[in-house]
Amino acid sequence: MDNFTFIDRPNNQRLQLMKDVYSELNSDIVKLFIDFQWTYRNMQKQYGYVLDKNDLSESRFIILMFLYYAPNQTLLPSVISEKLGATRATVSKLLKAMEMKSWIFKSTSTTDKRSLSVQLTETGNHVLEKFLPENFSIVNNLLGSLSSEEIQQLSNLLKKINDSTQRYTQEMEK
Repeated sequence: MDNFTFIDRPNNQRLQLMKDVYSELNSDIVKLFIDFQWTYRNMQKQYGYVLDKNDLSESRFIILMFLYYAPNQTLLPSVISEKLGATRATVSKLLKAMEMKSWIFKSTSTTDKRSLSVQLTETGNHVLEKFLPENFSIVNNLLGSLSSEEIQQLSNLLKKINDSTQRYTQEMEK
């Protein structure tokens, strides 16, 4: 067998050879899936460079946005965890790093003295406001070549893929 790398994605001919062994293989769908993954990874890599340059991760950026739009720019860690879809342990590590950078401030909750609340600081607000123009710029660069109709079509297609993914997830959980 040839030594293939991830960059050397299979073409239709290679997929057809696999179809002889795996009859359920739909080469068009497999090729589309591989192209979709490839595109996403490249897009994510470029976006990751911009996040790194601003000392951010996707999760830290999202947490800053949650706090920015929260009442009094304050949330409980459990709410952040739920909104982020991450474990409390993961969120705790993220918040600890953000607190060390003075982006957030933890204090005893005014509603429940046993819990902490997390508040966006002036420094965190500044980081976010500095990053947002660059964020919108890269998003425009990555997707700006699409027409309005193509944006709507891609949105509809992504919804279908997401719906299929959710159905698959539910089936696997049974």
